[in-house]
Formats: sequence, structure tokens, C-alpha cells
Amino acid sequence: MNPYLRLAIVEDVAETREGLRYLLGLDEAIKVVGSYEKAETFLKALATGLSVDVVLMDIKLPGMSGIEAARIIHEKHPSVQVIMLTVFEEEGKLIDSVLAGAVGYVLKNTKPEILVEQIKSIHSGGSPISPRIARMMLDNYRSHASLASKNHYNLTRREKDILKGIVEGLTYKEIAERSGIACSTVKKHILNVYRKLHVHSKVEFVKKVIHEKLI
Repeated sequence: MNPYLRLAIVEDVAETREGLRYLLGLDEAIKVVGSYEKAETFLKALATGLSVDVVLMDIKLPGMSGIEAARIIHEKHPSVQVIMLTVFEEEGKLIDSVLAGAVGYVLKNTKPEILVEQIKSIHSGGSPISPRIARMMLDNYRSHASLASKNHYNLTRREKDILKGIVEGLTYKEIAERSGIACSTVKKHILNVYRKLHVHSKVEFVKKVIHEKLI
């Protein structure tokens, strides 16, 4: 495994693109391997051998949209993890992104240090979602969730506490501090919760929690 995460950025606004390239490149655990104005240019680079672990993909791009690009990446380059980077907080765009294969959905106004941690969480099986997006999902799904079964997943009290923290959009560190346990322990609990709920990403997790009223 590489000692760093190989990151590409696809963003049409030059100032935003270069700002992200500079700020994210300051972390020694991340190597920015390329930045692109258009999805088509990035896809061509992938097809010709560019090695990438994660791509930050703007939704609204000139030409091909970020969502359509995410769909192509998911189908042709499944090892590349796509995080949608956007100013949009619309549920429809979130769902479209998830269906296209994106593993995360973060807002452009996310603080750089938080964005770095969200990107790095990919390596530990995380699916980064900005807290405001997580709250939006919580509110929207709660408003029209159908009657669903109660908890039959044998979650422990600690797992339920951590489950609530994830839905609230807390980071692993924040959950650990609130629960009085180590961050590594939180990660182990989250893996157990995912296994018990039969989900593989944070988006799947939040949907299931709300639909089945597990909190």
C-alpha cells in the first residue's frame, strides 16, 4: 500500500481548484496527482494510466456533469473512490450521486482541516458526508419514513450511542471524546454496526437508520 493517498481534483473554477490543490497537498498523507477543469480530461487521464485512489469531483462542470463522471468511474475504474464536492444541498443531487457510485458528499465551504480528515477516512472504510448534509438526510427521511420494524440487529447500548453520533455528523474523534473512549475503539464499533446492519457505506447506513427508526 502507498504511504500516501493519491488524490485528483476535478473543479472548473481555477481559484477553487488551485486552492484545494495547495491546501490538501500540505498534508503528508495526501499526494495530489492532478487537478482538472473538466471531467472529460480527468477520464482521459485515467484511461491512459493515471493512478488515483480518491477524486474530489465537482457536481456542476462544463460539459459532462460530475454525477455522470462518477457513474463512469464507478463502472470502469471501481478502485477509484469518488467524493462529490459541491455547493448544493439538494437531496435529489445527493441521491443521484450515491446511485452513480460516489462514496461521499461534502460541501465546498467545509473547513480545510475537516476536509482532509474526511478524505483520509476513505482508507479506513469511511464515507465522508458533511454534517449539514447528514442533518438534511436525517430531516428529510424522518419526514416521510414509512412505518418500519424496530431494532432487531442486537445493537449494544454503546453501538447505539455511536450510531447516533454518526447520524449527527460527528467525526470519529468527536464521538470518541463524547463517549470517553479511544478513536480506534470507535472505529471498531462502527465496523461492528455496519456489519450488523448489513451496510457498506455511510450513506447506506444513514438511510437504514432513518427508514427503520433505529434512533
